[in-house]
Amino acid sequence: MRARLKYGITFLILFGVEFLIARYGSGVLRSYIGDILVIPTVYFLLRAVFFPKDSIFSVYVLPFLAYFSGWAAEVLQAFHLLDHLGISSNSLLAIVLGGTFDLRDGLCYYFGLLLIGVFLAVETNWKNDRRWWYPLAVFFHWTWGFYQTIGGFFIYLWFFRCKHYYYRGVVRTAWNMNSGLSMGMFIFTPKEPDPEDQSVHAVAEREYCEQVAVHEYGHTFQALLLGPLYLIVVGIPSITWAGLPKFQRMRAQKGIPYTKLYCEKWASRLGEKVTKEKAIWH
Repeated sequence: MRARLKYGITFLILFGVEFLIARYGSGVLRSYIGDILVIPTVYFLLRAVFFPKDSIFSVYVLPFLAYFSGWAAEVLQAFHLLDHLGISSNSLLAIVLGGTFDLRDGLCYYFGLLLIGVFLAVETNWKNDRRWWYPLAVFFHWTWGFYQTIGGFFIYLWFFRCKHYYYRGVVRTAWNMNSGLSMGMFIFTPKEPDPEDQSVHAVAEREYCEQVAVHEYGHTFQALLLGPLYLIVVGIPSITWAGLPKFQRMRAQKGIPYTKLYCEKWASRLGEKVTKEKAIWH
């Protein structure tokens, strides 16, 4: 209840400022400041009503949904939807959606996203995983690397009930599979044994999962570098190499390591270089 109240009050303050800017503001105040504040306004409304609890989704995913809601409004403006529907420019809906399409608004939305990040970092005194405030790399995942990141987001939602946590700037999901997967800022690694299980097998399994995480983390840097080409250069060859029975049998019969493929070797090297930890090589 306390969290809902905090986010609800924050939303009401921002909405009040937005309303005053829309009705009485002009120039830079209306053109830019209002667009910057609209993204945190949407975010805190969603936090107050639907997602008051801190979670991977509310802290690391929801801000970007709020960010893209701004772009959705820009699309509606581009097609003059309000004019076609006969909605007055002074109505509440028109104030919320805005009236004029402008690509420069996208930069304002990004600064609004940064404001959300700063709030979340300050909320915990910049401790633990909140020391970051939406680095440029995460922004690139949702723009330059949009295709794989949006795909990873839907996979994340499909495995929503699995364990999720923050991992060096990306969202890591421990899913019920023995293999790993990397899609933009979402990586998926095998489910680890119970922490209380200290058997030799459990210790080895946890070590394996961490090595997979380092490897998949290396793929995220490939995604940042290649952007929309990632699926062609890395994604499809990787899935084919890992999933086709023909290649599985070939690796087993000839003792070929999984990282023999150029993109998998590259991912392990990148992961180790960045994390200073061991990646999987077999």
